[in-house]
Amino acid sequence: MNYIAESAKKAQKNSREKYIYGDKLVFMKDQLPYGFDLDYVLETIENLIPRTFFDNIDSVYIGDFKDFQNRDLPFNAKYKDNALYITNNQDNENDMMDDFIHEVAHAVEEQYEDQIYSDTTIQNEFKGKRRTLYHLLNQEGFEPSEENFDNVEYDKYFDHYLYNVVGYPTLSSLTTGLFYSPYSVTSLREYFANGFENYFLRDKNYLKKISPVLYEKITDLIYNNTGEEQNNEY
Repeated sequence: MNYIAESAKKAQKNSREKYIYGDKLVFMKDQLPYGFDLDYVLETIENLIPRTFFDNIDSVYIGDFKDFQNRDLPFNAKYKDNALYITNNQDNENDMMDDFIHEVAHAVEEQYEDQIYSDTTIQNEFKGKRRTLYHLLNQEGFEPSEENFDNVEYDKYFDHYLYNVVGYPTLSSLTTGLFYSPYSVTSLREYFANGFENYFLRDKNYLKKISPVLYEKITDLIYNNTGEEQNNEY
């Protein structure tokens, strides 16, 4: 009986089909790196993220998708049509959790868009930070486009400018204490998703310090839609 139980456990661990929260399919189209513990990733996310925030997600697919290969800019995951698509090329379990929770944030945006954006408080905080960065880049001699910095929606060319012209090492230095990470500069929605990711995975007190409006909005989302305060112990 022990042998049968261990065999069943091993088969389940190696299965290409898994589930998160019991009913959300996680399908592994392509193999993950040797020794990668997907069960640990899924269990950790279940413990971190309220189940309610997965209501707009039907399934998760892990693999080497063409969308990830044919882009000028780094691209490891996306949320589309109520599904998450995540690359199987992961450095480690924490790397996947970054991608996973970031895309969950975009599903949460779709689900609670009015609660998040209707009062424009996040937008105002984001635009204020963008203006500060605009002046910092001017002082560094980059001569950025004011129009690009006023546009809060995602723009491929602006993303390219930040990544390839300014460069993330320089951007990281200039945004310390202003944005949680360089990628959150890209657009208002990425600002929210990056904050959401770091709220659950890293030092949410630092997020509260540098982006208090964003921090309070995420905290309110948790309380208003789950009735509980989230305890981030990860």
